[in-house]
Amino acid sequence: MTTRRKFMKQAGLATAGLVAFGGRAAAEDQKYKELRVAISSHTRFLKIPGLAAAVVADGKVTFVQTEGFADIAQKIPVRRDHIFPVASLTKTFAAVTLLQYQQEGKLSLDDYVLDYPFLSVGLSPDRLPSPNVKLKHVLSHTSEGEPGANYMYNGGRYSFVYGAFEKMSGNTKHYEAFGEEVRKRIIQPLNLKDTLTGYPADKAHPALLRIVTTYKLNQQKQLSEPENGLAGQTTLYPSAGLLTTLDDLAAYSHALDQHTLLTAESYRQMTAPFVTNNGRSDPYGLGWATQQVDGKQVHWHYGYGDSYAALLIRVPQDKLSFILLSNAVPASEAFILGYGNVLNSVFAQAFFKHVVFKRSGQFSYENMTGKKITGNDALFFDELFSQALMRHYTERKYQEHTGEATQLLNYLVVNDPARFQKPDVSLIYLMALIANPKFSVQMEKAIKAYDATGWFHPDIHEKIAVWYESTGQPGQSREWYHRLADSQGYGEQAGVRHACHLLGNYYLKNRDKEKGRIYLWREALYNCHMTADKETDNQVAAMKI
Repeated sequence: MTTRRKFMKQAGLATAGLVAFGGRAAAEDQKYKELRVAISSHTRFLKIPGLAAAVVADGKVTFVQTEGFADIAQKIPVRRDHIFPVASLTKTFAAVTLLQYQQEGKLSLDDYVLDYPFLSVGLSPDRLPSPNVKLKHVLSHTSEGEPGANYMYNGGRYSFVYGAFEKMSGNTKHYEAFGEEVRKRIIQPLNLKDTLTGYPADKAHPALLRIVTTYKLNQQKQLSEPENGLAGQTTLYPSAGLLTTLDDLAAYSHALDQHTLLTAESYRQMTAPFVTNNGRSDPYGLGWATQQVDGKQVHWHYGYGDSYAALLIRVPQDKLSFILLSNAVPASEAFILGYGNVLNSVFAQAFFKHVVFKRSGQFSYENMTGKKITGNDALFFDELFSQALMRHYTERKYQEHTGEATQLLNYLVVNDPARFQKPDVSLIYLMALIANPKFSVQMEKAIKAYDATGWFHPDIHEKIAVWYESTGQPGQSREWYHRLADSQGYGEQAGVRHACHLLGNYYLKNRDKEKGRIYLWREALYNCHMTADKETDNQVAAMKI
């Protein structure tokens, strides 16, 4: 097995040989030189085995960067034409196809999910909180709890809409409908030669030679080890399963700019922030995350599988896109992108900083506290926060950069106090994990702001409960666990099941057997939902992100 030190040395040599792909590095625009330095630095910092990135400007790939290895054991450097699994980027293809049906008058996103054949792979009707869940609720991640009331990113639930593809195509063979429709409506019209609707079942398929090996971190040994589950994921679901390349995603993004796949109105509907029943705008539309970054509308999606990650960012008004593909999870896992803020990602920050807004200079942790802030202070502070997330991740995963995330938060407390008075769920997440009582005042402000929105996010509720528990406030902790355990329609969320377990045991210990039995019974029911259909574990695993 390759050691970490040896691997990083090899990866550095491999990168050096590829840095001038498409032309001499010296001839690049300054913005791309700085972007290249940032991507390379972040890849090494996160110990990502292999990575490919591209910038697309008005349909042309103007920048390509490859880092590390597609296969460590065989010392195969990542190339531009390597094929990566992209996990939840598949959701954007599902959304585009459903919007095509709607603009053709074949269905409406206001149709009920139960109007269509129901997928049986771990997605039984009892996982719907209501018969009134509509297609748009699944696409907007508001299908849990009261339909349309609350955004909660939950990747696997996207496959609830599978029946729409089956009904539209007429294909009732074993889960072939979605793959068939994507090939017919997106892959073939755009001539996407390297986009696969699932891992090839044919062992002689020529694409197998270009599919990257994906890696999981063995944290005990601190080694990246091959993960072999990808080969079993041969079916394409609306939630995940697509494999593709930089160039095919560039063509796909350009087609959205040109309205080749969707009309301008359908694209607008797909990417508009979803408005909940009480009028709150979510950070997600219909198959795309959506937000404003320094006055520009940004549409994006991330992918996060068991051993791979992806990111696609679109800035439509500038006809700019950024693509990132990786054969390990840190590029997504470190930045909790499911919370709906692309600025959490240091890779996204590099794209915005050096290409979209062309701010010069590299982040330096060593002289951060003495840095003179120029230009847009908010963007600089956002960059510091993304760095804090990355450094806390490396502290947890690699036992490196200990305490640096805390120091960056200290800096933000002094220089950006307004950040802690906003309903910033990513900030709550990080402070809860750090669990330092010195942030108590700031945490209370952030919790109050979050609570005032009425947003019920089980993961954040749990982080708040854990924060109070870790800072010696059991009463407040139990209050937030109650909010989780007493919620309706969120039983598949791990935080809800954990809260039921904790409260059940708490009340049994305190001789309130009736309450204890109720919560433990509730936990058992929720667990039954999550362990259904054992014969399809591989398919369910493929859909989970």
